[in-house]
Amino acid sequence: MNPMAGTYTLIFSSSRKEQISIGKLGTLQLQPGFYIYIGSAFGPGGLKARIAHHCRRAVRPHWHIDYLSPFLELNEIWYTYDPAGREHHWANILFNMRLASVPLAGFGSSDCRCRSHLLFFNSKPAIKTFRRKIYESIENHGKVFIARMVPPKIIPTRCLNE
Repeated sequence: MNPMAGTYTLIFSSSRKEQISIGKLGTLQLQPGFYIYIGSAFGPGGLKARIAHHCRRAVRPHWHIDYLSPFLELNEIWYTYDPAGREHHWANILFNMRLASVPLAGFGSSDCRCRSHLLFFNSKPAIKTFRRKIYESIENHGKVFIARMVPPKIIPTRCLNE
């Protein structure tokens, strides 16, 4: 297993209202607020490679998030180097947070039973609340780190703290 593998959450903000085509999945009605995308990276390159991909504009979109991210600003990345796949648990924790909604069913979850791996919030969810819920629900969960993009950028030059 890749020692730098793990789970991540991309925290995007939007100030726009428009319809975005998400490949074969359909259309997402973009609105002002915060879009939260949950993923995992257990292949070659681990988190660093996967998040670097998400920090660039995809020439040929591969994942659902590749279609959406050019219309959003990346504010933060929450991540863990926990060797267990936590993506579905993280999505469930976020889905059960106050005022969470699913903007497009099936987004990022075509290979699992989750309703979506993209959530929408009118205001940014608190990392403190998220961490508390994670640590309460999973014994020995790895530390959840945060990388902030200041100021928020569409294409940050550096995503993960080394």
